Amino acid sequence: MSKLTIIGIGPGSEGYVMPAAKTCMEKSHTVIAAKRVLPMLQSVCDSPASAGLSEPGIPKPETVFSPMGRIKDTFAQIDSLLKEDKDVALVVSGDPLMYSLYKTILNDPVSTDWDMVILPGIGSLQMLGAALGETMEDARIVSVHGRSKTPGSIALTVTENPKVFFLCSKDQGPAWLSRIMLDFGLTDVTVSAGANLSYEDEMVISGSPAQMAEKEFPALCVAMIKNPAPKAVTRPCFLSDADFERDKTPMTKEEIRVLILHKMKLHADDIVWDIGAGTGSVSVECARQTPFGEVHAVERSEKAIELIRKNKEKFSVDHLHIYHGDAAEEVKKLPVPDKVFIGGSGGKLEEIMEVIASFDKKVQVTVSAVTLETIAEAEEILGKYDPGYDVIQATVGRGRKIGQYHIMDTNNPVMLFTAVV
Repeated sequence: MSKLTIIGIGPGSEGYVMPAAKTCMEKSHTVIAAKRVLPMLQSVCDSPASAGLSEPGIPKPETVFSPMGRIKDTFAQIDSLLKEDKDVALVVSGDPLMYSLYKTILNDPVSTDWDMVILPGIGSLQMLGAALGETMEDARIVSVHGRSKTPGSIALTVTENPKVFFLCSKDQGPAWLSRIMLDFGLTDVTVSAGANLSYEDEMVISGSPAQMAEKEFPALCVAMIKNPAPKAVTRPCFLSDADFERDKTPMTKEEIRVLILHKMKLHADDIVWDIGAGTGSVSVECARQTPFGEVHAVERSEKAIELIRKNKEKFSVDHLHIYHGDAAEEVKKLPVPDKVFIGGSGGKLEEIMEVIASFDKKVQVTVSAVTLETIAEAEEILGKYDPGYDVIQATVGRGRKIGQYHIMDTNNPVMLFTAVV
């Protein structure tokens, strides 16, 4: 039965092509690789060591070297060759198991019946670790090459880990990473970068974030950030109602805020929307829980906007951003969120949900409702996007003394809906 062998050839120079990879390519009917590495692969396979592959008196079959095209076209080519009972070697740089084409192959239905074998290679991150004399068992690995990573998520990862290795891109390279370190006050870390590893013009350089932020690097390189004092990021305790500036603007009560935050299940680097922010009590709590994220508060009342600004300043949450206007219009300007809390929509819940549903990623939405009309609206609209939405009813009673007795004053019950859209 024909098979596809996915071969990692390491950083790119001939000396790092493993003997097993060479043998497999020579035995394959077709070798598919990026056009720029085909001459090197042909040179490897034409070496004297290739003699003896065939049996005495039987000439060695000529291997076809084919340049890799678009992924869809390449997969179609592989499928056609395998159906013709021809072995194929698909060659990728670095290690196929590390942010490479192998995962894309697994996720494509065309590969369902393929017989696949993997020959790992030496990755660029291993090359950088070797050049720096740094082990990797205590390191985190992050790719910013073709992937969307917020500056906060990168700073959080560096804060919590002794070493982080990065696969970089043209615009998100060592200088960009260094500027993030400076923005988040991570000035004691060491940033190292490597480019053209294994080649004659290999570059390996290290420095402080301030030093590395001023340097220029090749388009494709890798980096490592070493943190001498990693620490887990802990979340602060919740605030009381009395801690906030509130005037006469309605505010979500502290017990309900705790439930809202519990339902939102925030991560330290989440991007959060708070729609209908009121005094900003939920916004501030979200900001305190997401020190490496962003909180975007939308409110239509000018008086409430002033209170949000005061509470932002009082609790020093500079990553809380405030927007004054109609919620359905303002959300169109906001960055794609991870979590959304809607405490008031101004009758525009459906329009807001349409914006959220248009994103490529799944977003968790928590909606609070008090009136019967809002409850019915939330149930209908959220149910369209997530029929299995979660809902709880919360009622808080607070003791009040009358003479020598105490009675309970009960607030209006609040319904909290949580859906994934």
